[in-house]
Order: sequence, then C-alpha cells, then structure tokens
Amino acid sequence: MVKFIQLSDLHIHKGMRESENVCAKKIIAYIINRYDSAEKPVVLITGDIVDDGKRKQYENAVKILKPLVESGFEVLAVPGNHDHGRFGNIYSKRSRNYFRKYILGQLLSVPIATDTSVNYSNMFPLKNTVNDVLFIGVDSSIGNFSDELTHFASGEVGEVQRDRISGILGKDEYADMKKIIYFHHHPFIRNYTMEMDDAKEVMQLLAGNIDICCFGHKHISDVWSSQNSIDWTMASGKSTERNSNYKFQYREVTMNGDDNEVTMVTFKAD
Repeated sequence: MVKFIQLSDLHIHKGMRESENVCAKKIIAYIINRYDSAEKPVVLITGDIVDDGKRKQYENAVKILKPLVESGFEVLAVPGNHDHGRFGNIYSKRSRNYFRKYILGQLLSVPIATDTSVNYSNMFPLKNTVNDVLFIGVDSSIGNFSDELTHFASGEVGEVQRDRISGILGKDEYADMKKIIYFHHHPFIRNYTMEMDDAKEVMQLLAGNIDICCFGHKHISDVWSSQNSIDWTMASGKSTERNSNYKFQYREVTMNGDDNEVTMVTFKAD
C-alpha cells in the first residue's frame, strides 16, 4: 500500500510575511501533525513552488518545506513555469539552476542534482519507487528551454523527454508496478498558457499505461475518472489559497493493489 498527497502552486515569495509564505507554513505544520503517528504519505509538489524564480524565494522555500523532510516524509517535486523565471513568462537559466540547487539539491537531496557533469535537461524524468508504485516526475517546461528566447507559460514536455518516458513505461522491471506521473501544466484543456503545447502527444503516450496523473498550473482543483484510459487524473488548485469556507485543502490518495481511494482533506488553520 502507498499513500500520497498532492500540493501545488505554493508561489512562495521573498518576504516571509507574504500571504503565500504564511499559508505554506501552516499547511506544512498541519501535514506533519496529521500524520505524526501514522504511516507518512509521499508528498508530491507539482510546480510553481516559488513565484518568480528568485534566489531568496528558493531559500525561503527550503526553510518552509524542510520540516517535511526532517519529519520523515518523502517529498517529490517538479518545476512549474514560475520556478523558471519572472512572472512565469520569462525563462531564466539562473532560475532553472536555483531549482536544481535549492529544491532538488538542498531540500530533496537528489543525487543527480549535485553531479555537475549532468546537464539539467538530462535529469528528467525523475524516477522514485515506493513499495510497488513508480513515481515519474516530468518537467513540463523543458521542451521550451532556450537561453536566448523568452519562455512562455504554455509548457511542453518535448520529444526527448517523451521518448524517455516511453522507455520507462516499456521496461519489464516496471511492468507490474502501479505508475503515477506528475508534472505542472494541464494536459488536455485548451486555454492560453494552460495546456502544454504537446499535450496530445503526451496523453497518447500515457493512455492506458499509467494509473494516476497529477498536475497543477490553473489554480483550479478538479478530478477526472477514466480520462484517456487513466484511472484518476487530478488537478490541484493553488494549495496556499483558502476555499470559499476559508479552509485549505489537498487530495489524499491511497493505492492498495488494484484499489484506489481518493479523498479531499479540508482543514482550517489559523
């Protein structure tokens, strides 16, 4: 059995008194307390951890999220467009490297992140195995990487990364494992800057080959059952934003063999 929860679009700022920072700290404290005496779930963070890709924002993100790691949670994260540059619209190589250094390196201790011989674009997809479940972390901005051109927020997995995903899905060692894929951009709603540019190709690749797909980006929570022959497709809202009842919420998923239980955890944290 594997349990995981999804957070997304934290948008952590430079000032620790900013609303998103304060709310993120409350959410992390709640999660740590909720699972203190229980089996700790994997925590997926599907991008836009910081708001503008600035160094101070990343330093704050490590401070805010580190208690999860120190409390024994396995945290898995991929970047969103805001992690890669200002306003989520202007790609910055510096911001990309901050994500590698602070999130993948300092926070999550991903071995490949500190290997200077490995190019950033060759780090994805990330693979993590927990019990009988394979987690595949995809950078849905990577297809648009360019050091010269403006990076827009529409997102793209890219042909090279799609080929790597296909290779992972085709490996015999993963054949009998449940598979969860997670990234930032929306894979099938066609709105400006919402659906990734190669969404059709991505969904054709994933259809019938994975069990759960998680993403964020639009700041609207939603869930689809059997979309594109995937058991559950889940969009997280902005985790640091309260709902209309002034409460926070996130999804908690329990995978037990062929049985999946998806619930919404809603709580008020003052």
